[in-house]
Amino acid sequence: MKRIKHRNLLPYFIDDERSLAKRRAYVASCEKFFKELSSKRQASSNKQQATSNKFLLHKPGTRVKNRFNRKV
Repeated sequence: MKRIKHRNLLPYFIDDERSLAKRRAYVASCEKFFKELSSKRQASSNKQQATSNKFLLHKPGTRVKNRFNRKV
């Protein structure tokens, strides 16, 4: 039986189930990792994004000079 390196998920996908049946702890740790990953993904998708303040810098209707079109 070949040793699996720490944090290596490749054997989980490429090895057959019979060889992984002997490594219950490895399979359990992989499944735990995938559950944590999906819960983090769901938590981040539920967060509200910060609004941009660039449109709130000037009051509507006030004229702002463009500093990049200056004549030198």
